[in-house]
Amino acid sequence: MASPGAVAERRVAVVCESTACLPAELRERYQIEVVPVPFVFGSTTFLDGLDLDADAFYQRLAASSQMPSTSPPEPGAYLAAWQRAAHACPAVLLVTVANGIATFERSARLAQAQAAEQLAGTRVEILDSGSAAMGQGFVAVAAARAAAEGLDLDSVCARARAVARRTNLVVTLDTLRYLARTSRIPQIASIVSSLLDLKPIIRFARGEVHPVARVRSRRRSLQQLVELVGELSPLDQPLHVAVHHARAPVEANWVLARIREQRQLAEAYVTEFTPVMGAYCGPGLVGASFYPDHLEEAEEA
Repeated sequence: MASPGAVAERRVAVVCESTACLPAELRERYQIEVVPVPFVFGSTTFLDGLDLDADAFYQRLAASSQMPSTSPPEPGAYLAAWQRAAHACPAVLLVTVANGIATFERSARLAQAQAAEQLAGTRVEILDSGSAAMGQGFVAVAAARAAAEGLDLDSVCARARAVARRTNLVVTLDTLRYLARTSRIPQIASIVSSLLDLKPIIRFARGEVHPVARVRSRRRSLQQLVELVGELSPLDQPLHVAVHHARAPVEANWVLARIREQRQLAEAYVTEFTPVMGAYCGPGLVGASFYPDHLEEAEEA
């Protein structure tokens, strides 16, 4: 039996893409390795979260007639991240952005096949978070917390899947101009032409995307965002919440304050969308990723 205060030996390293929008404090505390997503702006290729900060990106986005284009990380980028993460662990878990939102799965699977040779002796698993932003990030953090307890890879995956099943991401956009140009999500692209003068609210959960409301004022869209957080989560459970924004910190803090008035929070963050996420949604986005603090189902596969 471990002595009181003993630190469990970490048996699993956790990795995710930069689409998770993880706050630096969580990355560092739980030793989560992040794979930066590449994007091209003009003739220059950048790595998300490394080469161009959010302020510079959104200023460039507002001034440019060209839209940035994104692409999946190369298999080698995943392998490099896994090698960094696995130097002291016999297993690696990649918590990836929802396959229905981005096209990263093929690259990650190619890397997984290569890892059998290049990371011999290291087991690599890939888990689809079913979400993005901190919807993805909370799944990665849940996995990393389980890993910090010394759990094995199967148990870490089970804990992460339990959080993924009850995680929601809801967002409201200030403009549909950017999503109309870049979206590969049929449910969203199909409504863009009829909503250009509205503020839609969109829900991401379990890999599915649904428009859930259409309002005309910015204020009402933020109010309804707060209401949806309450409607989509049980009242008797503390919430894990991250409020996202794309150059809208005042509105994001307003949303978090309203959620705090209504609910007990297990943890709360305000995070800015990374450039890759902002390229799809444009400035003005405000959203919330959240899940209830209920862990009985963590043992389920």
